Amino acid sequence: MAKFVIAGSADCPFYAKAELLADELSLKLSDFKVHKIVKRPEEWEDWLRSTCDEKGWSHKGSPLIWRELVDRGGAGLLLGGCNEFLEMAQGYYGITSNKMSLKLINISKENFKTKQEIDAEEEERKKQINPLRVCVSGASSDIAYHMLGYLAQGEVFGLGQEVAITLLDHPDKLEILKGVAYEVQDCAWPLLRGVEYTSEPEVAFKDVSVAVLLDGATIPKASDHQEYLLANAKAFKQLGEVLEKQASKDVKVLVGGGPANSNTFIASKFAPSIPKSNFCALSRIEENKAKGLLAKKMNVRTAGIKDVIIWGNPGVNYFPDASVARVDGYDGAIWGPHIPGFMRSVPEMVHDNKWLTGELVENTKISNDSVKGAMLGGAAINTQLQDWLHGSQSEIFSLGVISEGWYDVPEGIVFSFPVKFDQGAWKVVEGLSVSEPLKTNILKIAKDIQEETTKIASQLT
Repeated sequence: MAKFVIAGSADCPFYAKAELLADELSLKLSDFKVHKIVKRPEEWEDWLRSTCDEKGWSHKGSPLIWRELVDRGGAGLLLGGCNEFLEMAQGYYGITSNKMSLKLINISKENFKTKQEIDAEEEERKKQINPLRVCVSGASSDIAYHMLGYLAQGEVFGLGQEVAITLLDHPDKLEILKGVAYEVQDCAWPLLRGVEYTSEPEVAFKDVSVAVLLDGATIPKASDHQEYLLANAKAFKQLGEVLEKQASKDVKVLVGGGPANSNTFIASKFAPSIPKSNFCALSRIEENKAKGLLAKKMNVRTAGIKDVIIWGNPGVNYFPDASVARVDGYDGAIWGPHIPGFMRSVPEMVHDNKWLTGELVENTKISNDSVKGAMLGGAAINTQLQDWLHGSQSEIFSLGVISEGWYDVPEGIVFSFPVKFDQGAWKVVEGLSVSEPLKTNILKIAKDIQEETTKIASQLT
């Protein structure tokens, strides 16, 4: 069976010509199948570029035509454009197109109008779809209280996106959840469809698209570390199992409850059908603390510090790295253009490597017992989600993700790496220069995480 894919810009007469010929071949030949992909003119170039990059092809213009290898799979066999398709049809089937140019132009105009109408109908249909379902577990915590307002306003999920929030916690926390739910509902945010609360994960995770897991706590100083990890692991095993059964299969799961790396690993392990890339551990708290210290050192806004990296296991064993960090708005001895967005190298501006690899690291890890940290944690979660869903590729952030061997970190463990975000996806930034002392730290932390993760996982099976 011959199956061809014809893709093109909706206003392209050559696409119209290839489409009509394909329709004629489909009618005359029982084993000839065609699939059409129509893009708006403003979408076409980006779509063409990404498709060719993915399949390893080189092609310009509209249409793009290829043959699907239905019996073998793979990228398919590139045919080319309209002329190549006509030559193939003439050579193999003795059929060609005799449509005149003026008629083809009129058909392309009709195609474009139809595409606009279809897109408009699709947008209207999307508006009728249920709102984005979000669950926050451990929702009685102070961090949850500080983040819920931003979630309910819709700022995190994008302009115009309605949201329905479910609060999840233990049965003895239901009265607290009830009060929080009423307060959020009474704020009357226009994009908030509703707030529910429950102590049943099966109810809370039903069809959710985003889950923020805040269960767990900082490690008690007097407790046994392994017992604490195991208790958390058992809780996150249950959460993972319920996510597997109840959540949307493309759900994004952000773990903020400590120890986040271990908990993220366990939740992912027991939700095998959900992509591992959809499970991430929060690194933004430590990242923002390091940025705040750098900003204070250089007397700039914290928001002006970019590309700070957190390596390792945030909240437990990690290393803040400012070696590729940049700063905006620094008025120092080295001058540059006085234009918004002009960035300078942080190491060059600080010019104190001992401070960057010593005090910065130590002070980032110091916790202030007089401060709850709930505002910091809430802001960190909201910005982490916002960047994950809508971030650009112009800035490096930190994120705990399941390793695929980047920077020689063992595969399978959750480790905080430098990443860039692009419309709902993240990608580890590879090829950064890592000093020998930092590399030693990274590998030591990775070894500790691997040993700890292996031990905990073995006790759950």
